[in-house]
Amino acid sequence: MNKLYVLIIICVLKINNVQAQEYWQQEVKYKIDVDLNSRNHSLKGDLSLTYTNNSPEYLNEVFYHLYWNAFQPGSMLSNMANIPSLFKDNAISDKIEKLKNGEWGEQIIEELTMNGEVLSFYIDQTILHAKLPKSIKPGETVTFKIKYTTRIPRLVERGGRKGPEGIDYSFTQWYPKICVFDKDGWHPDIYVAREFYGDFGTFNVNITADSDYLIGGSGVLQNANEIGHGYSDKVTKQKKEKRLTWNFVANNVHDFSWVADKKFVHERSKTRSGIDLHFIYKKDKKSSRFLSKEKFKEDVKNFFTFMEKKFGSYDWPQFTIIQGGEGAMEYPMATVMQVQSNSYEGLLSTVIHEASHMWYYGMLGTDEQQYSWMDEGFTSFAEDEAMNFLLGENILNPHNNYLSRFSKVATASWIEPTATLANYFDGKYPYQLAAYMKGSLFLVQLRGIIGEEAFWSTMLRYKREWAFKHPIPRDFIRIAEKESGMILDWYLNLWIQTNKYSDPSVDSVYSDDKLFTRVILSRNGSLPLPVDLKVLLKSGLEENYTIPLSSMFGYKKNYINLGPWNYTQRSRVLSLKISIKDIKKIILDPNHWIADVNRKNNDWENKD
Repeated sequence: MNKLYVLIIICVLKINNVQAQEYWQQEVKYKIDVDLNSRNHSLKGDLSLTYTNNSPEYLNEVFYHLYWNAFQPGSMLSNMANIPSLFKDNAISDKIEKLKNGEWGEQIIEELTMNGEVLSFYIDQTILHAKLPKSIKPGETVTFKIKYTTRIPRLVERGGRKGPEGIDYSFTQWYPKICVFDKDGWHPDIYVAREFYGDFGTFNVNITADSDYLIGGSGVLQNANEIGHGYSDKVTKQKKEKRLTWNFVANNVHDFSWVADKKFVHERSKTRSGIDLHFIYKKDKKSSRFLSKEKFKEDVKNFFTFMEKKFGSYDWPQFTIIQGGEGAMEYPMATVMQVQSNSYEGLLSTVIHEASHMWYYGMLGTDEQQYSWMDEGFTSFAEDEAMNFLLGENILNPHNNYLSRFSKVATASWIEPTATLANYFDGKYPYQLAAYMKGSLFLVQLRGIIGEEAFWSTMLRYKREWAFKHPIPRDFIRIAEKESGMILDWYLNLWIQTNKYSDPSVDSVYSDDKLFTRVILSRNGSLPLPVDLKVLLKSGLEENYTIPLSSMFGYKKNYINLGPWNYTQRSRVLSLKISIKDIKKIILDPNHWIADVNRKNNDWENKD
């Protein structure tokens, strides 16, 4: 064989190998044994973490999250209300500062070892930092062990005891959790109220508690026949002991939550694709008002059928709705939430939002601190789509709530770029608008840019290629480019990195001659986007046009292409081969794909 030919083959193989190895993530296996003492509200824990360094770097230090250290006076979380902002965080307010002795949260680390060698460490609020006596080499697997005690706080936000609906214990962000090390290094983010990031792996959790507690959590119960409590119809032996140990296992997850209460009931169902559904809540009138209804369970089943078709398969064996915590929060395979609601639709939308997080946060594990909009925004988009289906409304674009809200606040001086780190927004409200609203509208506008077929194939491919990984914005937009055949990096940058907004308008319409009509469009906002134009004829027919942006180098299907509009041009003159006397109305952006700040200038109607 020709030597040059062999050399070319070797080079190609090396390039392909480098590309295949470009993405990596660390692997974790947690083995956690905890004992719940409900008399002094503490949790005694032994944690073993098998950690595989899949990075190309030598690791000389390690960081752990100790989230519950935030629930004590003087923490950054307790000072959230003191941030100079127009929008105070009333959810936290001074609640932590008012905790009494014995109500604080704390995670006391008694010993930390690596491969049996005791490590020294220091703790800065919610972060433990330890220098390693020996580097963890690329490809090496080590075992960390931690003996610890957790003081269970009175619930202020999500985790703790005695929440607003009286649930005994909600264990969320409750164990020493290793921080993520990725291509950007370590992520030891001190806990300041919002957003999380974790390595995918396996959790094997043994929870010992008084036998009259019923426990629900992220994993699959392994000893259901021994435990009973509604997890199994067949109990192998009746337990008369005062204590029970529950063994949960969760695979391919980046977190684990659990809730315990003595007055829980447990009901089960199953989706059409075989996913086990668990409903764990109190049987009192307020809590069971909607959860006990068969309609609610059917709606949850129908939700999973819809999501798997539109957004990709659900790859865990179960999903559990558990009453507990404060507000509502997502965890792998579970949501922990308040369930007492005055409105069925309100409760259902909350459940659907948290369940949609199983895709955007759960299986697609973005760094929520850096890219909160890929978590909350994508989830909010899916929620609107799913609710549109479940309520039978079947609207093409069911996102008018956010579209309307954006038009009211887009020009406000306090609006911050969506790319702002979650903890650093000047208040909860600006964060919510950026993460939830603008994150959702990112997808709404993208759908309008690339069209229905390319958009939905993008969502499915994104799930398929990035499940159980940590995608970043460019990973998603690259898939959209492949599915649409368009260039889209400009859109990602302008919508996420800036506060630019769009305001296209129909300026004038006039007759050119008997066969042609001239339409003058303008861009009044600073965000250039492609636009659609619908022409309604007096005959009852309609014609649909699209004006792509020059930067796209393409246009969506099933529209008449009127040619690209340069982003440097404020106005664009269109020539339609239609007599003006035959036109009834011209509508710019008829399906409302654009987050337009002023729709009053989008239409022209023929008065003749």
